[in-house]
Amino acid sequence: MVTQSDNSSISCDPADGTAGGGALPPLAAGAAAAEPSPRTVIREESLIGESPGSDGKPLGAFTDFLNVTFRLPEWKDPAAGFFYRLTEVVGSAFGIMEDQKRGLHGYEQSYRFERGGVRFAFGGQSNTALLSIPGEGCAFVKDWDHLVELCERELQARITRWDGATDDFEGVHSVDDAVALYLAGAFNGGGRKPAYDQRRSWIVPDGAGRTFYVGKRRNGKLLRVYEKGKQLGAKESPWTRWEVELHNIDRVIPWEVISEPARFIAGAYPALSWVSNSGSRIPTLRRTDGISYERIVFYARVAYGRLIDTMLHRDQSAEDVVRQLRREGVPERLALSESLGVRGEPKA
Repeated sequence: MVTQSDNSSISCDPADGTAGGGALPPLAAGAAAAEPSPRTVIREESLIGESPGSDGKPLGAFTDFLNVTFRLPEWKDPAAGFFYRLTEVVGSAFGIMEDQKRGLHGYEQSYRFERGGVRFAFGGQSNTALLSIPGEGCAFVKDWDHLVELCERELQARITRWDGATDDFEGVHSVDDAVALYLAGAFNGGGRKPAYDQRRSWIVPDGAGRTFYVGKRRNGKLLRVYEKGKQLGAKESPWTRWEVELHNIDRVIPWEVISEPARFIAGAYPALSWVSNSGSRIPTLRRTDGISYERIVFYARVAYGRLIDTMLHRDQSAEDVVRQLRREGVPERLALSESLGVRGEPKA
């Protein structure tokens, strides 16, 4: 039973199989019965003092932050409706959901779950909603397949931020290696060297750990390489985390990042090819639009260029030719980028 207490928190009684008198949806019933998928990594403080991965290879790649937005279904109470569906899919690991009595990221109402820093927000924003699962919350997700089922297929959500990380517990791929790779041009894209930044104790190491950044968040792609073990208090730990942060700025983040995080981490920069033998780069919409536009123009010139030239030579003005050949609409290949107002960079 979904209940709402006087302090505006929402909870669910797992012993009751109904919400508002309705039976569990098929997906929820399946999720409740399914065995949780095994975790590919051991996370956070549990690794201090241990040395898994003695060969220096990471134990796996994983999702360490996820933001998704979706159009609100026609729920009478959006907060209770969403809480019920999410809890039926991921279980009660996040705990109750409490009204924050304020907005979040432009949404009018926001709720925070008891555990994991997970947040839900809605109100305004063209009747859309936000689910935000930070790294702490990602550690509570035991079955990503069912969460993707809910978000991608049922809610038709889109990923607006995804962080994928991989751990090197022996420090074979260290922060210093990241700096050396940067200087060698291993992070270059399109011949341009991305921005970089350094934080914490670089000049006089104090055991608190160093961080090296490549890229800029405002451009939609950022890499953090940091001494995770030291950050957690183990001053002699070699544990280094490589973490790629992607935003849906000029790009569509595919849902495959959840099931195959290593492939997309490796594809983010040439320097990360060690993470996976097969890397997949997510092209920006601006680049995709530019390539598609050029190809369409090329084939139009091949197919109709001579006809247009003949029409012009038959004493027709350019305006008359355009008027006769023009059709309203957008080519299918350009529909997405056009709807988002993204145009390919003009040639130099």
